[in-house]
Amino acid sequence: MKKALLAIVLLIGSLTSLSAQMKEGKIVYTQKINMWRMITDPEMRARIPEFRTSQFELLFNDQASLYRTVPDDEAPDPFANNSGDRGGQRFMMRMPETSTYTNLVSQTQYESRAMYEKTFLIIDSLKPFKWKISEETKTIAKHLCKKATTSIVAQSIRMGGGGFRMGRNNGNNADTAKKENAAITPKETEVAVWYTEEIAASVGPDNYTGLPGAILEVDMDNGANVTTATEVTSKYAKKELVQPTKGDKMNKAQFQDAMKKIIEDMQKGGGMGGMRIRMN
Repeated sequence: MKKALLAIVLLIGSLTSLSAQMKEGKIVYTQKINMWRMITDPEMRARIPEFRTSQFELLFNDQASLYRTVPDDEAPDPFANNSGDRGGQRFMMRMPETSTYTNLVSQTQYESRAMYEKTFLIIDSLKPFKWKISEETKTIAKHLCKKATTSIVAQSIRMGGGGFRMGRNNGNNADTAKKENAAITPKETEVAVWYTEEIAASVGPDNYTGLPGAILEVDMDNGANVTTATEVTSKYAKKELVQPTKGDKMNKAQFQDAMKKIIEDMQKGGGMGGMRIRMN
């Protein structure tokens, strides 16, 4: 009789725990990118901070999620005044504003990116990740999380110093410039994430989904790009959880081709250099 009562109590406790799981809300993230791991030119490194920090927020329910940049209009851009008066050139870089809407039912993603004075709307199916779940745990934003890992293949565009100099033209010849042109190659990158089953929705930053709970941290390439949740709340602007519609429509492969062309044209015109950009 006592065993039966204990079983009932445990069952009630389990059902109470499940009903207490958060199924909709907002998660605020801080993204920290190591810029020095992207930039190879020593002179350019000396003119920019080692890390670039940005804020994002994820609105979600059991049907969809919206991951978007939190604009910080008052904060100065640390990359906006780095060239001084050397040769009259100026190096400017702002991280693009993004808005990624994921339809969890149809497994379709709509990503709006405003960059290079254009807006792109990338529409594609959500590709499943091959997650390897471990028993390792840690607490993030007051939520107990489990660790999962995977790997992705991203297009890495690495630029040498030939297309851009932090000063006057030093007379590089065509052979040198050719050697230093952008090299566009796929790169396999390790990704470690931490997710919590205390939030029932299978959501996360960017296109990271497919786990039995919300992803609260993403660590790409062992610290090169780390996105961590700092706040979790059940309150959110429900009317803002809508699919973006503006921009030049294309799929992910077409967007990667467009980005390659833009960056190659910029390098030919002396717009960027000593830099590696990842696209996925």
